Amino acid sequence: MTGASLLVLFTLLVAWLTAAATAVRSVSRIWLRHWAETRLGGALESPGIERPQRLLIAAAMGIASLVFALGALLAFEADGLALLRTLVVAALTLLVGGQLVPRAVARRWSTALVATLTPLLRLLEWGFRPVVRLSAFITRPLTRRAGAAAETPRDALEDLLREGEMEGVGAPAESAIISGVVEFGEKTVAEVMTPRADIVAVELRAPAADIVRIIAQSKYSRIPVYDGDLDHVVGLVHSFDLLARSEAPVSVLRKVVVAPSGERCDELMRRLLRERVHLAIIQDGAGSTLGLVTLEDLVEELVGEIGDEHDEPPAT
Repeated sequence: MTGASLLVLFTLLVAWLTAAATAVRSVSRIWLRHWAETRLGGALESPGIERPQRLLIAAAMGIASLVFALGALLAFEADGLALLRTLVVAALTLLVGGQLVPRAVARRWSTALVATLTPLLRLLEWGFRPVVRLSAFITRPLTRRAGAAAETPRDALEDLLREGEMEGVGAPAESAIISGVVEFGEKTVAEVMTPRADIVAVELRAPAADIVRIIAQSKYSRIPVYDGDLDHVVGLVHSFDLLARSEAPVSVLRKVVVAPSGERCDELMRRLLRERVHLAIIQDGAGSTLGLVTLEDLVEELVGEIGDEHDEPPAT
């Protein structure tokens, strides 16, 4: 077998091991256990599935063995400068074809590749079992800490949602709602607020008739009331209150809360519900108003667009 043929063969083997290890590393441990239960008949007693770190060690040992063997075989094919050129070409080929490309592919299609590549990787783990066990024992304290920090509940849940959609268990709409709930806790109010330039508000001393007209034109049932400028919002007024009393807004003001732009959406929603408030004014550290967020805005981040009494009906 020529040096070129050896290089192609060993590059393919290294690429397979790299893709397998990357796929195992990319999926969450929860997903891996779920896959083992559903696809392997509950074979959770397998050390490779229950403790995927052993699969990664086996893959690393396999790659190291292949690289060493390739270097030894190429040394018989050439010497001197020819050997140096051959080793440089081999190193670049292994880097691109055996590492970078399969790693990118495995990250993109990790769940699909795990099902294909893991069974063969388990055989390799069995072949290197004594050394794998020793390596796992030595590295266990480090990998335990790294694994706990790397895998988050969100990663695990999204993996299971994707698997459910592929198997037809969960409808896309249901998965979208659950994903929205997961993302909701990571969004800040600055990402969902109505910016200051788009705020419809009224001055505290404006006549009630003018406020009713502004509300009718804006199609909002609740609007903020400010004293002097938007940096001094004193409350909100509801159209029903004005229609019932026809008084100046100062007598029918409802409470608003002030929130920093970095506050998380889930935290603000809990605060609005706890204080029975519908609207929050978002301000920066200097007290300048950046925008506003309503309870409806936060609900829509969870479940998607919802309608109210001011939304136009769909065309028929």
